[in-house]
Amino acid sequence: MASDGLANRLAEQSVGFATKEDYKRKREELEKEEALNKLRQQVGVPAKPAEADGKKKKGKKEKKEARPSALSFGDELEEEEGISPTIQAKKMGKNNSADVSFLKKNDREAAEEAGRQEQAVREYLLDKERRKDEPVTITYMYRSEVTQRELPNGAHRGSVVVKQGSSAEEAAKAVLAEVEKLGEKFETPRIAGVRTERELAFVAYPTNNSVGGFIIPGSLALFQVMQAKWSEGTSLFEGFKGGVIVTERRWYEQMRHTYPYSQWTPYDEQKAYSYNYMLANREKGFGGVVPAKYKQ
Repeated sequence: MASDGLANRLAEQSVGFATKEDYKRKREELEKEEALNKLRQQVGVPAKPAEADGKKKKGKKEKKEARPSALSFGDELEEEEGISPTIQAKKMGKNNSADVSFLKKNDREAAEEAGRQEQAVREYLLDKERRKDEPVTITYMYRSEVTQRELPNGAHRGSVVVKQGSSAEEAAKAVLAEVEKLGEKFETPRIAGVRTERELAFVAYPTNNSVGGFIIPGSLALFQVMQAKWSEGTSLFEGFKGGVIVTERRWYEQMRHTYPYSQWTPYDEQKAYSYNYMLANREKGFGGVVPAKYKQ
């Protein structure tokens, strides 16, 4: 049955209808409009004002006289159909041209989206577990105050094999362990027999290292670094083929105004770096280049 408000509007707008079909058509239009307004209210969209019928409102006396004749069709229709037709009772096809931006995702779409997100997380975790034990060979250059003083070229070159699941800090310590094999002068000093731990910097160079290097956060896993890409879409480090420099943090702070230290910039995995932009601005010093944009 139609609501009182709908019945009143129907009575007003059906005055003068000559046939039962005219009355039925008008009632269906008003019921559809009422149902859509309720749906808009549920999602927070203002209800659409009732359409004007193009006629001046009748006086109270005219309305009272007109209503019985208009609703007489309604009594007959109720007997024929048993129940007043509503928009909810009909199955309507999807209209691709309709504006449904104000509607929220239905439960099925929300469940499917949640399922896709869960699957993506599961695949990421499985890939992480698989890759963390895979080996990667890192070709490194170790620079420090000692190498600057003791070695002809001021640096020691070598390679070390570590697991991709190792953090940048763990990989830097593996490099230091290889350097200490050069002899006592290169060993980490000890105080009262206790080894002094020194903070290290792990600097990764892109495959084409014409734009400088990135100081990788010590907690970042190597396989995460290897997955990084330029904003242009190509691999940023490509398995560390561009090489790695390891140095003591205090030495870097002391020498950061000189080459090659001045060409290093802290790496932020939440930012996207443009190779073309950095290449165009390399004369200004890599450390002062602002990344192209933040990742979304």
